[in-house]
Amino acid sequence: MKAASLAFGFRALAFLSVFLLWGFYTLNGGTKANLLAPLNGRLNEHVTLKNDYTGIFVLDYPISLLVTFFYFATNGSDEGFQLLVFEGYSTLQSSPLFFVTLSQILGGAISLPLYYAYHILWIDGADILRVRDQNAAAALPFSFLLGAVLPAVAGCAPTWNGPESRSPEVHQKYLAFFQIDPLWVALVQTLLVKLFRRLSVAQAPKAAYRWTRVSYLLAAASSAIGHIYTAARIYTSTDEGTNLARMRVPRPPHGPTGGLPDLVARGTFLYLQFDIPIFELASMAWAFLLLSRLPNRARKSDLTLAFTMLIGYLTVGAGATVSLALYVREGLLLEKRKGAN
Repeated sequence: MKAASLAFGFRALAFLSVFLLWGFYTLNGGTKANLLAPLNGRLNEHVTLKNDYTGIFVLDYPISLLVTFFYFATNGSDEGFQLLVFEGYSTLQSSPLFFVTLSQILGGAISLPLYYAYHILWIDGADILRVRDQNAAAALPFSFLLGAVLPAVAGCAPTWNGPESRSPEVHQKYLAFFQIDPLWVALVQTLLVKLFRRLSVAQAPKAAYRWTRVSYLLAAASSAIGHIYTAARIYTSTDEGTNLARMRVPRPPHGPTGGLPDLVARGTFLYLQFDIPIFELASMAWAFLLLSRLPNRARKSDLTLAFTMLIGYLTVGAGATVSLALYVREGLLLEKRKGAN
């Protein structure tokens, strides 16, 4: 299939996702409640919303919007809801940094298919080579751990310790800090690259290639742990709301019931029930296309590749499967020829 047709398919998926995510979120009143909460300074009649992080409205308002959106998904009040979001974040760890930021604003089901459409067209007309910058490649795993994994572990403390382990105000501060997580990743990456260049540590040939593959393995391990942990909690939990049917099957237009306190919580749950499966499957399709379209890959059938990736999706999850696919792809990319510009 031509790259233009594949790109059109990803764009069509993004367009459909706009309706599924924002259409239902607006129809069930979630969008209105989300927009008004920072202005009113309340999540609901029981919970006050902090809306003065910097004292600058144009910064505080969007931060408060995102805190409102993710509050009930992360405060430990609904285990099934929290596990759904935790696994979704584990999948997003394999995504390009800029589009992780857009995913927090627009939804991964919208931003990632748009990226995949652009990427498929780009690789169709470009000579894709292995990473050459050793310092940037060496910084990747460290920036991932410090900028992505560590804040996620700290931010999800109610998952492990229960909702009473953190007051609403403290949890909102953590969420506000977490919303600019992509910036922390970029900052850590930039500083580490400068540090490695200043140290001028001599590295072995193909060091950039090895560090890049280490990063993919680290992302795969992180995503797999998130997926396996979520699956284990689902099958061992005694909470009636923690089950695959309630967590994964959307119930439009109002979303799941059972323990959810208001419109924002139910609307957000429904939004993410559409968002997470769509960007998982879109990411799987993109990774499949990257491998299947490599000219120098091993001559195995696309059916075998698809079956292998399906097994990966069912066992270690979409994020780990995509990261492992990128790990394999990196090994199949060509080196830049000596003397080439």
